[in-house]
Amino acid sequence: MILAGLIVGLAFVLGLYFVFRPLRGEAMPFPKNPRPDELRAELLALREEAKSLQGPERTRVLKRMAWIERELGQVTDVEAPAPRRFPRWVLLASLVAFVGVSAVLIRYTLPRLPGSTVTESLALEQASKLKELLAKAEKSGSAEDWLAYADFAFESGDLNRAAEGYSKVIKLDPKNVKAYRRFGILLSVSGKTKEAIQILSAVVQRDSDPEGLLFLGNAYFKTGDYNRAIEAWREYLKRGGTARDQVLSLMQMAQERATAKDLGAVIYAQSCAACHGALGQGGSGPALAGNPILNAPEAVKEIVLNGRGTMPPILMNDKDFEALMAYLKKL
Repeated sequence: MILAGLIVGLAFVLGLYFVFRPLRGEAMPFPKNPRPDELRAELLALREEAKSLQGPERTRVLKRMAWIERELGQVTDVEAPAPRRFPRWVLLASLVAFVGVSAVLIRYTLPRLPGSTVTESLALEQASKLKELLAKAEKSGSAEDWLAYADFAFESGDLNRAAEGYSKVIKLDPKNVKAYRRFGILLSVSGKTKEAIQILSAVVQRDSDPEGLLFLGNAYFKTGDYNRAIEAWREYLKRGGTARDQVLSLMQMAQERATAKDLGAVIYAQSCAACHGALGQGGSGPALAGNPILNAPEAVKEIVLNGRGTMPPILMNDKDFEALMAYLKKL
């Protein structure tokens, strides 16, 4: 596909050359206006004719001569200016612009299968790179190559292959802190919260990277251990974590839940009120006050944890859900 794109680009450049080539040559002179010469010739002929005429015929010829002289005063012999030659710098600028656009098109559209989108093309490119890194890691068997494979999979969002890669690194290099940290993060993302806490709480003692603390705080938050979540996030910020605004918001939420007298009310205010109304009266989401679905807690839990329609899923542990249900039934 890249070769085809280059061929098309070359053909386009050649087409531009032949289109603009005539404009680079000498300008052709503009044809001379023949009308003045025709009028002068007629005027000379009428003067000779008028010498032999008398009466009305002579008057007619004299009127015609006067008209011609007046017409000659309005028609000039000035030639129209020759067209300007096409500036070479314009052609050069067009060529440079074309080369730039072609490079972008080749990079993001041409190297893909017929009918595929740019996103699909990038996915294929990532898959090819991942395959290449995997082959290299399997061939060398080194922890460094497996780590490169795992990191690329992690950054690409291929969490299963990332977990596979980090597991290999841990087996080859049991002291590799990054592999343990990323493996703990993957456990947290996959819902294995307790296992994630076990690994990350040990990793952050020896790891200077704040990434592990961010996900350790998330894991504690999921279990309802809000004070430990706050501690982890506070340490994350102290070590220079970049997700400052997000973490400060989470810390405030955790603090409100940790000190709440009515945990269900706090959770509702934080996660539900914006769409379902401050008193459960409904808004962009349906009314919850007195809603019959509250008699089916498992159905509510399914909706809360997995989302439905425009409602996003909400991470919530069993303790939080029970408190929320108790509050909803009081509305």
